[in-house]
Amino acid sequence: MRYDEMTRGQKQEAQGILQRLQAEGVETSVSQVVKYFDDACEWDSKAITTATLLDRTGWTRSAPVETIHRAELPAGVLRHVRAVLAADGSAESREALELLPEV
Repeated sequence: MRYDEMTRGQKQEAQGILQRLQAEGVETSVSQVVKYFDDACEWDSKAITTATLLDRTGWTRSAPVETIHRAELPAGVLRHVRAVLAADGSAESREALELLPEV
């Protein structure tokens, strides 16, 4: 879909989705939201997870500063948590892995 082909309501919806994505730390633009409008709408309606949306679109997520500094777990515990999440392989686990700092 192209921006100039969208209705006024769709343009407003795309802008709203962009703001919610950016609040979640997803780095994208309104033109990219328009390009992947159907996927973005699925994410906005919670039909798909953020990890699934990022897989489909190739967008990236910046880790919030508080997330990076928040995890003050011993390295052994952190390695174990990362291993368990990696073994699970679910979308939610992949999303959680993105938020954990590297050991």
